Amino acid sequence: MGKKKILAGLAGLMVVLCVAFTATFDPSNNTVSLEDVRKDMGSVRPAGSIELKLGMSVPISGSWGEAVQTFARLLEEATGGRYYVMIYGNDELSGGNQVGGIEMLQSGATDLYVQDVLIWSSIEPKLAAPAFPWLFRSNDEADAAMRGDGGQAIKEMVSEVGAVCIGIGSNGFRQLVNTRRPVASPADMEGLKIRVPGINMYVELFKDLGADPVTMSASERYTALQQGAIDGCENPLELHITQKDAEVVKYCTIWNYSYDPVLFCSSEKLWNSLSDEDKAIFSECGQKAMDVMIAALRSSEEGYREQMENEFGIEFTDLTPEQLGAFQKAAQPVYQTFKDSIGEDVFEAFGYKF
Repeated sequence: MGKKKILAGLAGLMVVLCVAFTATFDPSNNTVSLEDVRKDMGSVRPAGSIELKLGMSVPISGSWGEAVQTFARLLEEATGGRYYVMIYGNDELSGGNQVGGIEMLQSGATDLYVQDVLIWSSIEPKLAAPAFPWLFRSNDEADAAMRGDGGQAIKEMVSEVGAVCIGIGSNGFRQLVNTRRPVASPADMEGLKIRVPGINMYVELFKDLGADPVTMSASERYTALQQGAIDGCENPLELHITQKDAEVVKYCTIWNYSYDPVLFCSSEKLWNSLSDEDKAIFSECGQKAMDVMIAALRSSEEGYREQMENEFGIEFTDLTPEQLGAFQKAAQPVYQTFKDSIGEDVFEAFGYKF
C-alpha cells in the first residue's frame, strides 16, 4: 500500500470515527473503554493479529481517551487488522507510577505510551522547555511551534532517551485554582501553598511569583486540597474536572501560563521491528490521534468552564493584558535560572530568544 493510499484510507476512516465517537463517547465517563466502542461498531479481534500494549497515565476518558481509541481504530483499519491495540489507563501497567510508565516504554515492556512533557522531563529535563511560563500567547503560536522547529526538537530529545515520538498532542494551557481568594496579580499569590508538579522549573517559578510551592503526587492532591494542607494547584481545565480538583476549590484564574504538550511514543523495540511501510502508518495514525486529542480538548474547554462555574460554583478571574504583563515580568528570572541547563538553542526552537 502506497503512502497516498494510506492517507486516503485514514481520512475516510476519520469520518466514520467521528460518527462513532459522537454516539459512544462521554468525556465525564471514566469507564468508557475501547471494547465498548468496538462492540458498538461490530468490531472483533482478527485471528493472528499482533497485540500491542498502550499505556496512559489518566483514565480512558476525555480527550486522551478519545485520542488513543482513535489510534487503535485507525491502526487496525490501516493494517487490515494485523495489529490489535489494548489500552491501559491510570498507569495500570506501571502500578500508577508515571515515570515508571516511561521506563517501561524504554525497556520495551510497553509498546506505546501517552504522557505529557512534564513527566517526560523527569527523564530528559530539556523536554520541560515548551512548558516554560508564557512562552506561547495563543494556541496558534503553540501549534506553529509543535509543527515546526519545536516539534522536531521534541522528537530528537525523545529519540536520545530511547523512544520514538509518533505524535504530539496537547493538554492545553494550565490554569490556577485555589480555595482562598481570587488571583489577579503576583501580590495575590503571596503565601499561597500551591501544589505543583515535581519539576524544578515550576518550583522556582512559583517562588518567583511569591507563592509557596509544594510538590506531591497527583493522587494526594485532592485530599490535600480538601483538608487545607495546600491552598491550590494548577492544571488544564479538563484535568481540574477529571481529577476532581473542581469539587474542592473556589477560585480559578485563567492565565494560560504554561502550555502542556502531550507526546505519543513508541518503544524502540516495537519501532525497530516495523517495516518502513508500517512505520509510515504508525506515524500517520499517531499524529491523527493527537490531532483528535487537540480538537476534542479545544471544543470542550468552554463546556469545562461552564461546568466549573455552574456545577461547582467556582469564581473565574480572566486576566487583562496588563495583569498578564505583571506575571510575565515576575516570571522572567526562571528563564535565566535554566538557560544553561536547557540550552539557548532549545529555547530558540520554541521561539524564545535571550
